[in-house]
Amino acid sequence: MPFHFSPFTFHSSSFLDYCARFIYDDAMVVGYNTDIKYRQEVFHIQTEDKGQGNPLIETLVYLHGEILLSRRISYAHLLESTDKVKKVKNLMKTQHDQVIGELKEGKFSHLMSMDTQDIEDKTLDEMVLEYLQNENP
Repeated sequence: MPFHFSPFTFHSSSFLDYCARFIYDDAMVVGYNTDIKYRQEVFHIQTEDKGQGNPLIETLVYLHGEILLSRRISYAHLLESTDKVKKVKNLMKTQHDQVIGELKEGKFSHLMSMDTQDIEDKTLDEMVLEYLQNENP
């Protein structure tokens, strides 16, 4: 039964019952939000559960309020699991941490516009030497 209320009649117990029913019927796991500084920019990574009606875990990477990357994974196969909440939390944390790791490794640099990339003037020899030094500490 859908919940209806007008601005003139508001029954808090009915509203709370409706909210509780919504929460339990479509349980969603609380998400993750992390800010990461990379190349002088602050990226915001947000991972959230879209709910059992749309069983997806979605991670978005923002830069200056714009979405640079979106990654989704379905957890429909977990809907009948008895420990579904724990498994969804683990999937969320894993996906969130993977995206952060990829960001730190520079895998999303190609998504940044050239005016936000910190490009250093180095010769090819300097770049090769720096690479070799980082590979063999």
